[in-house]
Amino acid sequence: MNHHTIACSRALLARTPTHLLAQQSASPLRAFSTTSSLATKSIKTHRLPAQFIPPYPYGERRIFKQSNRGLYGNARIRFGNVVAEKYKNKTRRYWRPNVHRKTFFVPALGANVKVRLTLRVLKTIRREGGLDNYLLKSKTARLKELGPGGWNLRWLLMQTREVQERFNKERVALGLEPRPIEDKSDIVSLMLDYATPGNLSLKSKHTIAEMQYALSGEFVLGDEDLADVEGVEELSDEEEARLIAELESNGALGLEDGVTEPVKTKETTV
Repeated sequence: MNHHTIACSRALLARTPTHLLAQQSASPLRAFSTTSSLATKSIKTHRLPAQFIPPYPYGERRIFKQSNRGLYGNARIRFGNVVAEKYKNKTRRYWRPNVHRKTFFVPALGANVKVRLTLRVLKTIRREGGLDNYLLKSKTARLKELGPGGWNLRWLLMQTREVQERFNKERVALGLEPRPIEDKSDIVSLMLDYATPGNLSLKSKHTIAEMQYALSGEFVLGDEDLADVEGVEELSDEEEARLIAELESNGALGLEDGVTEPVKTKETTV
């Protein structure tokens, strides 16, 4: 280091404020590492598989179908007229909702959620304190405001352990018994894998195979022990058709179920 470099360094230190020098000396040195930071998964709500999620109770929106894939609230396309100032001529036009894209980090999912939403919904999310608080509110007006896209994301949040513990705290505060917490981490990882562009992981494929195997089993309505009772046999298609035809014919003749003769009513005189 030559004399010119030393002189420049001293001049630079002399011009630097003392409070900045104190902050630099107090801050710890950053450790050198070649390991990259953990990447945060970014998901898109419209890619969540609807076949694994309960149907939206209010159905899909038939008007302005774009709102089914985001958080649009009650916003729709509005129609009206532009009235000329001089001759009052009317020109038909329409106004689209003010839609933007926004990414939120959801701690319960450990992922970034990228959604399309209106500014009014964004203002409500800020007032509620986060996207999870906005989605988990259970009032009827909020459920209608969510739409199918928000409903799918709400269901995914309710499968996480953090949200189950949160609901249990609310139940205890109301004097109710807490519900047992179920481990649904495999379902959550499957949903996140579906909502991320790319191929499914081996873990997600294994989860799908287990779900299909569980659904392929025979479904028995009622007590399974009654299936082996003597005298109770499975009804065949031919026997079912015969019984239905007999029931319809009895109904046409005014007979009751299981009665082969007309029912005689006793006449009473006053």
